[in-house]
Amino acid sequence: MAALTVYASESPVPEAAGRREAVRRARVVLVHPVSGVPVVDEHLRIELPAPAPWPRLADVLLGEGEGEQSAAELAACHPGALVVAVHRGHACWLRFAGGGCALTLDGRRSAARSSWAVWASLAHAWLVSGLPAAEFASAPVSLLLDHSPAGPSNCPRSVRAASASADRDRPADS
Repeated sequence: MAALTVYASESPVPEAAGRREAVRRARVVLVHPVSGVPVVDEHLRIELPAPAPWPRLADVLLGEGEGEQSAAELAACHPGALVVAVHRGHACWLRFAGGGCALTLDGRRSAARSSWAVWASLAHAWLVSGLPAAEFASAPVSLLLDHSPAGPSNCPRSVRAASASADRDRPADS
């Protein structure tokens, strides 16, 4: 598979009083590897703990935990989320709704140093693009992160990853 080019940005949701940093609008533009057409995916990403009702509204749900069983249990509690991710240290376990596909990402194998939240949002865009869930963990990715409110057109930071793995605790390299 050709390397994917992905632009990602996020912003807090003003209506999420108390834990705004846990409730984010994410926007991912993925250039489809086959057609070359940009696919724009906007979704609601919630990092636990978050106040009610936000976890029930999540398209992407991220929490601390370990193993496929932990991801499966969280997904069972939040069936509306397309992507559920749990993480601990250098590992992240993803669970995709629909086929129940489960993947493990290992941040130690990758040059990428973006948060697990970014990779969970990328997984959502991947699925929305119609790409096979089972291939997500091994896909080569060129990721451009945008932390400005202007959106992906002004991406000051970039990182190349050998796979879709990342370490949540290390920031993206400039």
